[in-house]
Amino acid sequence: MVFGFLGVAVAGLILLGRVVEWPFLRRLTGVLALVALACWAEWGAVVFSVAGNFRRWIDAGVVVAVGLLIVRGALILLFEWLMEGRLGLGVPRLARDVVGLVVYLLVVAGVLHAVLGVEIKGLLATSAVVTVVIGLALQETLGTLLAGLTLTWEQQLQRGTWVELEGKTGRVEELGWRSLTLRTLLGERLLIPNSTVSRSEIRVLGTGARPAAVPVTLGVSYGVPPDRVKEVLAPVLADLPMAASRPAPQVLVRELGESAILYECRVWTLQPWRKPEITDTVLTRACAALARAGMEIPFPQRTIHVRRDREPEDPGVLARKALASSTLFAGLPDDALDRLAAHSRWLRFAAGEAVIREGEDSRAMYLIAHGTASVLQNGKELAHLGDGELFGEIAFLTGQRRSATIRAAGELTIVEIDGVALAALLERRPDLAEELERRMAMRLEDLGQARMRGESTELEVGILQQLGLRLRRLVSGGHDAGASES
Repeated sequence: MVFGFLGVAVAGLILLGRVVEWPFLRRLTGVLALVALACWAEWGAVVFSVAGNFRRWIDAGVVVAVGLLIVRGALILLFEWLMEGRLGLGVPRLARDVVGLVVYLLVVAGVLHAVLGVEIKGLLATSAVVTVVIGLALQETLGTLLAGLTLTWEQQLQRGTWVELEGKTGRVEELGWRSLTLRTLLGERLLIPNSTVSRSEIRVLGTGARPAAVPVTLGVSYGVPPDRVKEVLAPVLADLPMAASRPAPQVLVRELGESAILYECRVWTLQPWRKPEITDTVLTRACAALARAGMEIPFPQRTIHVRRDREPEDPGVLARKALASSTLFAGLPDDALDRLAAHSRWLRFAAGEAVIREGEDSRAMYLIAHGTASVLQNGKELAHLGDGELFGEIAFLTGQRRSATIRAAGELTIVEIDGVALAALLERRPDLAEELERRMAMRLEDLGQARMRGESTELEVGILQQLGLRLRRLVSGGHDAGASES
């Protein structure tokens, strides 16, 4: 009767573990069920007076079940409570399973020898043929298991490590008996057999503790010297949001290709697994920067490229339209607008690029033709600018340094009006200086700097006087205006 009650008690423990959701009991559910069955078998043998070898096997089953229960509980306490919980040592699941399997086999072998007197050596010798058959049948499985043991021993593929394997990039979630589990950039769970992993070339990207380089290749026309290309691309790479501060990004000539000089842009980052996003940002901003500098990314020379579409509109015409629609320059004579547009630049910026930076010399002012820009000061966003708005004009005309950074919030097209353009305009039409002075004063009032019924403060009067002095200096100095900024 004792074994019957013991089996019922063990079954109660199993049910209790399910009800109260105690993790330790839930982990012991399998062996507890084995103990309960063994106890009921022993109770049945007592009730029905079973004797002989069958009774000995039942007794051995009870001892094996209890031994496995003790071993299972000890392994959980050793690996999860002591090593991981107390000592902070993460043990791979495969290593824990192998240790458990070895201990389980030793317990079963010891019980068979102690209770039934079975000689393990003799059993192994008489089952040599069976062993060979099983070994051949499980050849691939054993190879996968041994490969997993080797990978676990090397400890190169720890949980949380990012790797690139057979064109797939993912983070290691688990190294099991049969396969390596990766979580890809698309959120997929990828299972790769251990044998495949051991034979493949793996690029270990790390966990973000050390920077790694992401290479991005692009081609530029042979008509542009490599030194000039590097000057244009260097600030683009330095301003990337995912780039590490050190090492500095590099622009290297990789190859003299058939239709272009190929450059390799190396961006060092702590997140090399984000290669697609980094490549996208580099190419997007590089295309915009190269286009602004007038550098062509050519089509392959072996391709016949015939375009019958209408010709793109002249940038000078676009700049003139933008100037004519602005508040500052609207209403100026046609010849003045034509001359101003002829000496202005039509520029395009990719999202996130800086048009001007805080603290720079004021060499130009800018008019937004299309798009939106963010105004930042000391890294904090202050405002947004949209179509037709002007920025940089006060610092340019007063000769002060830039007081804020203007960064493209999306694709941004602007007209750059530099000192040469203004000097060329005012040299021919000196009477426009007074008109621009008046419009600048109106703009200051619109910005809230001239209040109290339109009367300027002493500081604002000083600004207006500097504006007038600057405009007259542009008139008198001609092309030397731009040089006076340096």
